[in-house]
Amino acid sequence: MRRRNFTAALLLGTALGTSALAPRARAHTPYRQWQVYRRKHLLIGCHKEDMAGYALAKEAVAILDEHLPAARARVARGPTPGRLASLLGTEQMDVALLGEADAAAMVEGRGRFAPYGAIELRTLLVAPGRVLVARADFPERHAWLVSDALDGWPAGVVPDAPALPVLPWHPGAERRRQGRPVPAADASG
Repeated sequence: MRRRNFTAALLLGTALGTSALAPRARAHTPYRQWQVYRRKHLLIGCHKEDMAGYALAKEAVAILDEHLPAARARVARGPTPGRLASLLGTEQMDVALLGEADAAAMVEGRGRFAPYGAIELRTLLVAPGRVLVARADFPERHAWLVSDALDGWPAGVVPDAPALPVLPWHPGAERRRQGRPVPAADASG
């Protein structure tokens, strides 16, 4: 009987010791890696429900790779528009290619985007039926450089297109549209 009790106690102690360590192991996420990755790469967000938007985002990345290789642009494809709203709203993503209706709803925090609240976005580029947006705090210099690199993309883009009423131009993109020089680099970008 003693031997069984000892074995049971040993197994129980091992299980408890392992379970004490388990929360630490389960709590580990690649979040820090995501932070590092997004600092090294310009992520262009899109979502799986918009196949045409995904194709356009890949085109934008190809152009950025050619004209602005330092951006190390990548497409970041979320499963839904709501996931993009979450990433933009929590400052985990800075740039996204959205349908005009989704962009306006995100800015106003309405409809399916109500759970995320109003997200302060600005226009970088207006394309037919879509808008390339950036968070309002996206560095002005970066907005200018991205706008400049994507000049004339995609086919059918109108350089003097007005921004959506609820989605004003990003100051860097507006500066580029006005023909003013690229802003100097500052501590934020």
